[in-house]
Amino acid sequence: MEKPIIATNIDGFLIKHRAFVEPHKAVWQVLIEKTGNPDLAKWIGKKDYFIGVNLAMDAIMPQATREEKTLQVRKWYQEAVVDYIQKNPDSIFKSRIKQLKKIKEKYTLALITTNTVDYITKILEAGKLQGIYHMVLASETEKEPKKQELIDLFIKIYGKPSYYLTGKPEKEIEEKFKQLEIKVITPKDLKSL
Repeated sequence: MEKPIIATNIDGFLIKHRAFVEPHKAVWQVLIEKTGNPDLAKWIGKKDYFIGVNLAMDAIMPQATREEKTLQVRKWYQEAVVDYIQKNPDSIFKSRIKQLKKIKEKYTLALITTNTVDYITKILEAGKLQGIYHMVLASETEKEPKKQELIDLFIKIYGKPSYYLTGKPEKEIEEKFKQLEIKVITPKDLKSL
């Protein structure tokens, strides 16, 4: 009998949210400096922030394709995340790692992340999180990160997980899992699994 799948995120669950927010701010500063356009700051923290990213990258790399521009800015961001985690080891939720290791024999652990295929291994290594997950599905580096599309792809490849374990509120993502009849749980629910 196959083990039930528990899919998780990483941002806010195993790694504190600030480890993804602070690098975001750092990349925005790079974009503002490279373009000389302080008005780009209005995109920081917005849900549709990638519109501002595209505007900045159009100015920085006018001859490049959209994929090349996205690839470059996502590389800058992912490198900043790795660097932040290495410099701030306290950004890892160590107790949650122990909890996952306890249930690893009973469940197949899967990570669904908008972090990129090119960098997720480096992020896991920086946080000393390698070996926790049985499977990892990350986004393609040259594409805009879209979690809902990754969820659909995960289900197509691996089937529906039994649970989605999240460490931070993700209203749209949680709603999608509920529509798919996948139970959304939080770290406090780990003890009962």
